[in-house]
Amino acid sequence: MTWYYAVGSQQQGPVSEAQLQALVKDGVINGDTLVWREGMASWQPYRTQIASGMPPVPAAAVADAAPRTAQPAPAQFAPQERLEYAGFWIRFCAKIIDGIVLSIPIGIILVVTFAAAGGLAALSGGGRAMPVWFPLAQILLQLFGAALAILYNTIAIGAWGTTLGKKACGLKVVKPDGSKISYGRACGRAFGEILSQMVCYIGYIIAGFDDQKRSLHDHMCDTRVVYAR
Repeated sequence: MTWYYAVGSQQQGPVSEAQLQALVKDGVINGDTLVWREGMASWQPYRTQIASGMPPVPAAAVADAAPRTAQPAPAQFAPQERLEYAGFWIRFCAKIIDGIVLSIPIGIILVVTFAAAGGLAALSGGGRAMPVWFPLAQILLQLFGAALAILYNTIAIGAWGTTLGKKACGLKVVKPDGSKISYGRACGRAFGEILSQMVCYIGYIIAGFDDQKRSLHDHMCDTRVVYAR
């Protein structure tokens, strides 16, 4: 069971029940502190939860409660939205769509590259230059594809929290608390996907066995892929 609590006008959490008890003992949470967990209709002062089996507020915390900043009214907070994590196969479909989107500019570059290589081979007489240019073009094309994917994911997820493929599948990328991720985290996640693709895409496959459906790059950047609402 996870809890959320209010400090001043800021919502804090989630924390486990054991962590909540530790905060009570440390005086961070007192009887007037607003708390909420899934199943509660609204935020309530912590003292109302003592009857539900929570530990009482220490006397020192009660004595120190007076000078603390008044807690905000429950209406200032909305109950934390429950995140519904996206599974492996729906994420696979989103990745396929994104792959198709990215293949369009890559395909154009590929056609231009082969046309240029073929023209150079014809001009050099008999195709003797093809063995030199073809491997080089292949390397440059792979680098271009990787850079394009990183740029695409960074801009799309940093700006809108989703890519075209994820949007088509009703998904978005968020932080553990459900909030939007920054451009920096989106960029780090895009680079992390390169590691997920290594060793037979094992970094993607682990999402099918994780309790929060996280791939390797989600673990690295502390992100979640959830259903958009």
